[in-house]
Amino acid sequence: MGVQGLKTYIESSNRNDLRSWAFRDKRLIIDGCNLYYSLYFDCNLDQMHGGDYDAFEKLIIKFFENLAACDISPYVVLDGGDDHTDKKFDTVMKRKQQKIKDAYALSMGKRGRVLPTLIKNVLRQLLLKLKVPLVQCLEEADWEIAALAKKWNCPVLSDDSDFYIFNLRAGVLPISHFQWKKVKVDKRTNKKIIQAKHFTLGKFCASFKMNADLLPIFASILGNDYVKLRNIKYPNWEKYSVPGMENARIDGMLRWLSQFPGPGEAVSALLKFTDNEEKVTVQEALLMGIKEYKLISGSLAQFFDSKAIPQQALTGPLQVLPKWTLKPLLEGRMSSSIIDVLVHQRVSLTPQVENFQLTCSNEISRPIRQVIYGLLLLGGKQTENKQALADKAVTGTSKRYVDEYGRQNLRLSNQKVEAIKTKVMEELQLETLYEEPHVVRLQVFLDTLGVSSAMLSGIPRDLQLQMFVTRYWLVNAQPQACQVHLWGLLLGMVYGKLSSKTKSDMLLRLKKLQTGRGRIYLEDEAAHLYSQWQSCLKWSLNLNRLLLDPLFNPECARLYRGTLVHRVVGELRRGIALESLLMRGSRAEQLFKQLKDAIVSLVGEDFIKNMKTGLEKTQSGYKGQNQPIDDVSSHFEHLMDEDIDDNEDDLNGGNKAKGHKTEISDCLIPIRTRHKAKVRNPGNPSKKYERRCFD
Repeated sequence: MGVQGLKTYIESSNRNDLRSWAFRDKRLIIDGCNLYYSLYFDCNLDQMHGGDYDAFEKLIIKFFENLAACDISPYVVLDGGDDHTDKKFDTVMKRKQQKIKDAYALSMGKRGRVLPTLIKNVLRQLLLKLKVPLVQCLEEADWEIAALAKKWNCPVLSDDSDFYIFNLRAGVLPISHFQWKKVKVDKRTNKKIIQAKHFTLGKFCASFKMNADLLPIFASILGNDYVKLRNIKYPNWEKYSVPGMENARIDGMLRWLSQFPGPGEAVSALLKFTDNEEKVTVQEALLMGIKEYKLISGSLAQFFDSKAIPQQALTGPLQVLPKWTLKPLLEGRMSSSIIDVLVHQRVSLTPQVENFQLTCSNEISRPIRQVIYGLLLLGGKQTENKQALADKAVTGTSKRYVDEYGRQNLRLSNQKVEAIKTKVMEELQLETLYEEPHVVRLQVFLDTLGVSSAMLSGIPRDLQLQMFVTRYWLVNAQPQACQVHLWGLLLGMVYGKLSSKTKSDMLLRLKKLQTGRGRIYLEDEAAHLYSQWQSCLKWSLNLNRLLLDPLFNPECARLYRGTLVHRVVGELRRGIALESLLMRGSRAEQLFKQLKDAIVSLVGEDFIKNMKTGLEKTQSGYKGQNQPIDDVSSHFEHLMDEDIDDNEDDLNGGNKAKGHKTEISDCLIPIRTRHKAKVRNPGNPSKKYERRCFD
């Protein structure tokens, strides 16, 4: 991400490009995607078990509380859809391939970096709840962030080195040097501050006596997300470097460029290293690189101030977006995936830690996505655009398709997926979808998840969406989930629902499991099934938002805590009775029963009885299915008697591992099993898979 090697060079020991700043009482533009990426990984939160969203939520809350304590006014900007020019498409695809490799490495107990699939949903929901000013751009955010920082003359908080190239007078605060966890008091003013490091382009260029307009050329030579220069026979940059520099190549490149008064002369000099037949291509690439970093007035300031819709959304390629979707998109209330569907007819699926011997876990949610594609591409005006005509020319029909980029085995692959309509969608048009009665929009959702309207009764409104998703998951999961997987998931929901509100010890037993220091075994069967469930939840949430919330939108951070859920499955597999994990008569037990009854009402008692218990085989062999509570209570006592500090720092998510190596080697042991994958029918949202379980 950013300019290759530049951040390392700036932070090297023989440079002095970062200056200390006691930061307070200013506006701060925050690169939102960089923020959640940095905080999640820097604080060693769970990756292998699907994520600990409530621990991430606590991090974000504390982050913005500390900004407020220092009178810092944050403005968060998130990426939206891919740029309509596709200038970063190759880079995005290469990163997606790397994430697949990282997810596989994590599934094998090795190192990797994979963000949980719902992390952006959690952040958006939380920022809206905290009333932190937020804009989700319609395309890439970097340029808009820089333009806003220039207009407001305030710094950008980001570790993306592209911001070192933009000519920002107020500079950049790298997140990795932003000490937000430790708010200090300035002894001179007696006011709270956050100690930070500060980069300014002016001081950096002054150290080379360089024209700042030359830095975009430097970024293009070095390699960034926008320009990849090839076929240039570069000189030996090291010979221009000051002796003893840690990165002589970058240092030499900067010093070579500093001899030129402006970009024109530098481009002419670079073309001398290029073969004649390549000169035009290289010159165009260099000029494009210069243009990428040229700042003019952006649109974010107006939206932050008055919610004015950017002009770019009303003209050009983005005018394909219906006007009623623009405000919720910009406010972060609607998934940016709809932009990619409408503008590019493609979707990039998030890699997860799962069983890589099986079909990608995102396959299960494809029928949900197909309905989303149908709403977006098969309604009214959308069928008349150029892409529709192109599809018709290729297929001979008026069907519409979306390119889905996911994984096949360990490789990034793409597949054309047909947009579909359910019966109730036949007369719907995207341009007027927001005018449809609630009952119609609700029926689209229910039909997609294979739920009848009669099933709504008896299930509390705030539980309906996650229960319908869980039903869809149980019916369609491949392989079939066992009872231990269902109970583990529901217990995780109980913990999420009550942990932030309940101060009594009714959750003590689950908390002991959550904060226990024992090993968490990573069963690829559980990992795959829970990845399927998260994929179903993510796309159901996206569908619900597109339909303007016919169902209550649950808080994502409360629905899944990976380490707890996997611990529960491990305990149940060992023969621990379900009843021993909840205090009798407690609110937690009542909520669990409510969730269990809801699922039984949705799938039927026979379905639950016919599910394998998951106790048939454990790490130590086969177990009986009906072990009495008294026989296992002595084993469970060790969990209750552990000397666990309930006030342990939440920033560590209940895990005191110092880094990824310790976390993986001491806590996370993968268990491999073999399974056969079965191809599902993508055309029927409610079609059952053959019920199967891991043996």
